[in-house]
Amino acid sequence: MVNANRSMMSHDLVSELVIEQRADLLIITEPNKYLVARSGWVVDTNGDVAIMDVSGRIAWRLTSRSGGMLAVESDSTLAMCLSPNCDIHEFTRRLDIIQGVVNNARKKVIILGDFNSKAIAARSEYTNRRGEILTDMMGEISCHCVNDGTPTYEARDQS
Repeated sequence: MVNANRSMMSHDLVSELVIEQRADLLIITEPNKYLVARSGWVVDTNGDVAIMDVSGRIAWRLTSRSGGMLAVESDSTLAMCLSPNCDIHEFTRRLDIIQGVVNNARKKVIILGDFNSKAIAARSEYTNRRGEILTDMMGEISCHCVNDGTPTYEARDQS
């Protein structure tokens, strides 16, 4: 899962990387709209999340598509992805939906997304409001963050 920030170059590069790495599924938040117009991509109704079955080895089925959210599933796994492009109220609503799905799931669930949140639980130096909401939900559904603390964004040098 990567945030391409609408960049055609980033989108293309990550697409090539997952093919080289023999990944099964590619999920991009803020995808390049021209590249996801190609066949094979499933895109949410806002154009903020895109998923492609890269390998064809696993039968993934679209289970949910809405503004800022997509979910696909196989026989054993449900993968949900959340876009960061929303205000705090919509963010909370989307996490409530995810929590409901997880609570009723009968298979493994993977929650992916660019949550635009800071949380000590995700190895940030501080916790912001989105981070508090996300951490609370993670605790309620016994979810574990796999972020290793590596920054996912670096500001460009403005000098």
